[in-house]
Amino acid sequence: MHLIGYKAYQRGYIGCLEDTSRYVYFLFSRHHFREITTYLKKDYQDYQHFMASLHKFVPLHFFLRRPVPLASLENSVLAAIGQNLERSLSRDTFLSLKDPLSDSIPALVPPA
Repeated sequence: MHLIGYKAYQRGYIGCLEDTSRYVYFLFSRHHFREITTYLKKDYQDYQHFMASLHKFVPLHFFLRRPVPLASLENSVLAAIGQNLERSLSRDTFLSLKDPLSDSIPALVPPA
């Protein structure tokens, strides 16, 4: 499982996960995970297609340039990811308005 999108708020963040069969748009607030909606991978041609579809609702800089692996969806793991991203934010952490979708993150390859 990988974190592919992230937007911080005062009491948590909104994110998007990718696992082997779906994309999960979620809210992590006050140390509680809540799945907002799920998108099945089979409904999209590829990651680029999914990102272009979700980009209608979130800004391009929501997407991370490099997916962040997650060991689990435990509160401590999700809280640490948020803290680590906040500390390490740099200009190349997120996609920018100048990045064409075709040059963005390639689809993740499932482990063998």
